[in-house]
Amino acid sequence: MHHKKLFMGVAFAASILTACSGQGAPAFAPTESSLYITSEGTVTSATVETYEADYYSADELKAFIEEVLADFNAAGGDSTAKSASVKECTLADGTAKLLIDFRNADAYLDFMEQYPDEESPIQVTDLDITTVSDGVTKGYLVGKTFTKLGKEQTTAAADEVMKQSKLYVAAIDGAALLQTDGAIQYISEGVSVVGTNLIQTPEDEVSYVVFK
Repeated sequence: MHHKKLFMGVAFAASILTACSGQGAPAFAPTESSLYITSEGTVTSATVETYEADYYSADELKAFIEEVLADFNAAGGDSTAKSASVKECTLADGTAKLLIDFRNADAYLDFMEQYPDEESPIQVTDLDITTVSDGVTKGYLVGKTFTKLGKEQTTAAADEVMKQSKLYVAAIDGAALLQTDGAIQYISEGVSVVGTNLIQTPEDEVSYVVFK
């Protein structure tokens, strides 16, 4: 029961990708709960929380989580690829980290729907990662005002952003601290820059992040 309680409190926002991308982006090494997305459409969620009890075992907790993910993957009906897998599960110095890789945004959203965490700072109800061209087809970006990132931040109209066919766009509905594997080029209104390739999206609205 102790493992289940910690899992419910820590796990369901959950995972981290520690390798650098081929575009020279910094590794995803969060110190707080956040999401990591790639141009390939994969999602990694990271839950980082403190704990006080000293009777938790990282190995036993990981085994429990892997059982949950096994059920989740089996329910997806795809025997050729896992929808989600544990990247890392550690308990050390009063800090718990749960790292889960998701094959795509749909897998992440399905998991969070089945195992919601209302106390998590990540409250994303919809997420899509695609090319800018496909995003325009889906109605993304239209009529929005953007900030172009660089040495200086400047305002950019939607028409400029919609021409960037070689870039990728993430549409995020809800609040999340989010890092991309490629350099962020444009962000929509309400999105805050926190660090290198790292932004914070606001609650209760759809945000757009355009990246390499």
